[in-house]
Amino acid sequence: MNFISLVKQFGSSQCYKKKSYVFSQGDKDSYIYLVLEGVLKACYYDKDGKEYIKSFLFSGDSIASSQALSGGSCSFSLCCLKEAKLLKLSYQQVRQAADTNLEFASSIIDLLMSFAMKKEQREFELLCLSAEQRYKKLLTKSPNISEQITQNDIARYLGITPVALSRIKHKPR
Repeated sequence: MNFISLVKQFGSSQCYKKKSYVFSQGDKDSYIYLVLEGVLKACYYDKDGKEYIKSFLFSGDSIASSQALSGGSCSFSLCCLKEAKLLKLSYQQVRQAADTNLEFASSIIDLLMSFAMKKEQREFELLCLSAEQRYKKLLTKSPNISEQITQNDIARYLGITPVALSRIKHKPR
């Protein structure tokens, strides 16, 4: 049984409205989510309610809170920026299938490796690239991002103010 077979067998499709949360920081949530349609943001909130955007998700992306899958609470929130349709897969069922099927276990390792690589890339960008370089990289990956995501959210993702983003966008090339 490969990952797609497991999703078809055990996954359930769920629809979410714009501005609704799939899960919130502090929740218990033991699911892996695959984005079928929509645009979402994964974000952290500090004790004062300030938002820090971890990532944006589009069709074909997957996400889970590793801490919650390990029995803890979600360390971040997952919010729908547009109406979204997600496939929801129980981590418990994933673990059981991986315990009994080498092909499936290998697919899960690949999925987890992609999570780790995405996280490592994001850390590198935040620590080693300028805001302008991060913006250019974002545009290379998602050229039409400003049509789907607000400038305020893009600025928060880049770790800058909306005014700084405006300056970068209007800087002569």
